[in-house]
Amino acid sequence: MQAFTAFLVLFSLLTRAFSVPLSTKSRWIIDDVGGQRVKLVGGNWAGHVGPMLPEGLDKRPLSEIAGHIALMGFNSVRLTYSTYMFTQYSHLTVLQSLRNLSLHDAIDGMTKAQEAVINQLASHGIMIVLDNQVSKPIWCCGDDDGNGFWGDEYFDPKDWLRSLHIVAHRYKNNPMVVAMSLRNEIRGKRQNAKDWRKYSNPNVLILVGGLSYALDLTPLKTKALNIKATSKLRNKIVYESHRYAFTMGQSNNYLRKPLNQFCDSVIADMENRTTFVTRGPNAAPLYISEFGVNMLGNQTYDNVFLGCFLAYLAKHDLDWNMWALQGSYYLRDEGQGVEEQYGMFTTNWTQIRNPDVHAKILSVQQMIRDPKSHAPRYLRMYHPMTGRCLSVNDNSTQIHATDCHKFSKWSYNNLVIQLNGTPYCLASSGEDSPLSLTTDCDSKRSTWKAVSSYQLADSDNLCMHYDPSYSPYVLARKCICAGSGNRSSCVENPQSQWFQRVLSNV
Repeated sequence: MQAFTAFLVLFSLLTRAFSVPLSTKSRWIIDDVGGQRVKLVGGNWAGHVGPMLPEGLDKRPLSEIAGHIALMGFNSVRLTYSTYMFTQYSHLTVLQSLRNLSLHDAIDGMTKAQEAVINQLASHGIMIVLDNQVSKPIWCCGDDDGNGFWGDEYFDPKDWLRSLHIVAHRYKNNPMVVAMSLRNEIRGKRQNAKDWRKYSNPNVLILVGGLSYALDLTPLKTKALNIKATSKLRNKIVYESHRYAFTMGQSNNYLRKPLNQFCDSVIADMENRTTFVTRGPNAAPLYISEFGVNMLGNQTYDNVFLGCFLAYLAKHDLDWNMWALQGSYYLRDEGQGVEEQYGMFTTNWTQIRNPDVHAKILSVQQMIRDPKSHAPRYLRMYHPMTGRCLSVNDNSTQIHATDCHKFSKWSYNNLVIQLNGTPYCLASSGEDSPLSLTTDCDSKRSTWKAVSSYQLADSDNLCMHYDPSYSPYVLARKCICAGSGNRSSCVENPQSQWFQRVLSNV
């Protein structure tokens, strides 16, 4: 599954009637009324394949699906569609679409489509990001699928613009349709920066851009989009990026290369090609509109990738939508009822397929940084492998890894890790012993040094370690693939010892 888009544009046609419209201020998405940050978190819901209908409406009542999404803690859904749905097939009814594809089993109870889905999501307080996934309704994506770049076989610019115009006007009075991702991952042999700029100039029309499967925004380093200072869209641009374990054919590297260094290289690539837009005088928001893992849990490289990527998401406190909500498809690759192994829902759409993954992503759903907050900054000690944070119970010196809604506040001066507002410091008590608190912050056992981007070691070169399958406690154990020695050849997984120091003011 290579997925979608180049960058998200929040635009005037959709926000004009919104009682609290969204805009941007520097690298943050905010509401216009109070200037409060709005962090988009949620899932992708496919509606661009085959029948051109949001998936799953034959599996479960729409109101129950929308309610379940809200209960998952999501405030947004990225709803995909195809250009042809609004142009070449605009008069096709739901019943005709299903009959044309011989999807007779899906016809029962199928009385609502895209607009009904949007209204139902809105009624549950869920914001909608509309995503123009493809032109021809097929599974996405490939360099040669005819949908990759303007002028490709199915990607006619005029037809595409017409569909955007229709969609924008259809939903302009729906306050919960807050954004449009105007095209999925721009790609293919014909892609070039010149045309990318031409079709990404929102002073002409609200258009889309992005190169190499939404991995590359570097053309912005040499020349920004030409947006007039007086344009109403000046504060409406949000850039998009995608990432999976399989991105650029890297899946096996998560298992075969030293993970500390390889994760560093992946994050460095994202910093260089996409995350840079969040910095500098022209800073703008970056929205990770797609990332995901195999929810069956049987792909080790996906499990390892998730720890690396959650460390990145937490560090930058980015907006995101995970691929994907749907547990199955009406029709995909000529097969009916095909399972979506990356789907958060089970095949029948009634349960969360992988509660463990869902628990991990809960840690990055909450706002970590508030641009309007004047509260002192502190650190969260975040364990991306489990999605938990270091915490200290009241009237206790015992250290726990708990739900990140119950985190403790810490500071670190490159030597001592101190519990904020107290005289206590984090201390080691020897190998395989639980960490604890002490007031003797000058002792050797209270000294912690960084031995990789993610690991902290005590004076005996024992690293902070948490693996609930081994012990319920946070321990000090021999460092894995860090410090002196075989770092460049070690392929043991060190993620049990990864503790991301996440800056926060919330």
